[in-house]
Amino acid sequence: MAVQAFDGAYYVTPEEFAQEIDAEGRRWRVGGRVVDGTIVEENGRPVSWVIEGEEGQTMRIEYDGIVPDLFTPRAFVVVEGVAAGEGLLQATSVIIRHEPEFVTDAEDASIAAP
Repeated sequence: MAVQAFDGAYYVTPEEFAQEIDAEGRRWRVGGRVVDGTIVEENGRPVSWVIEGEEGQTMRIEYDGIVPDLFTPRAFVVVEGVAAGEGLLQATSVIIRHEPEFVTDAEDASIAAP
């Protein structure tokens, strides 16, 4: 199983998680993009959503906590928690992975030098 580095921590993809036969009850750190239209809210805060890996594998996340301010559909998140069934992680923490932003046209960039 390939494990991705993330600021000194490691995570697996939803594809790698799906390949695990004995995942239930074990702690995992899984990274993927929040799938648009899957966020379920209670009392104004997200409590479940689906993440997707690079190859299209999805898994459901349940979380009883406060998500980071940058939590949105298509955000790349790393969730840590316990596997609670096939394709389900009961998360205890959610981290937004800030991806590098590249400027290809300085005239269009809001950060372009004057």
